[in-house]
Amino acid sequence: MEINQWVDELFEVFDEDKDGAINRTEFVELIDVLLQDKGIRMCETIFKRFDVNHSNSISKSELKEMVIDLAL
Repeated sequence: MEINQWVDELFEVFDEDKDGAINRTEFVELIDVLLQDKGIRMCETIFKRFDVNHSNSISKSELKEMVIDLAL
């Protein structure tokens, strides 16, 4: 699966309120799925790292960078 398609699908599933961004709660769910047994303890650090504009949410472009860095 191509990275853009994967990010689009992740965004569709985890942007539960469909506001075009992954909020903190949605992000925790996403990280739980992506990291599984590595644990949720890393969430806050990871969220801060990829919330580049400090909007307290993850944009699709920020999610793409996260997926590239963490999952590939």
